[in-house]
Amino acid sequence: MHQLELQLYLTYLLIIIELVAFAWLIIDIQKSKKKQDKIIELENQILQVENQILELEKSIFESEKNIIDQIKEVSISVKRLNK
Repeated sequence: MHQLELQLYLTYLLIIIELVAFAWLIIDIQKSKKKQDKIIELENQILQVENQILELEKSIFESEKNIIDQIKEVSISVKRLNK
């Protein structure tokens, strides 16, 4: 009878250890999910900043193009005046 009690005790102990391990696994998965969500949020913020930078670069390019066009017009006007 003593051996049966020991086997039951060990079985209960094993079940408790498995439940604790499973709970720990669930908690770890939840923490990982929160970290993953934070990483995705930060990546979205980076993409927004990169998009803003691209828009600014596009605006600068347009401004440069306009300045070059104006310089060409002034150059043509000066050449006409010098003739």
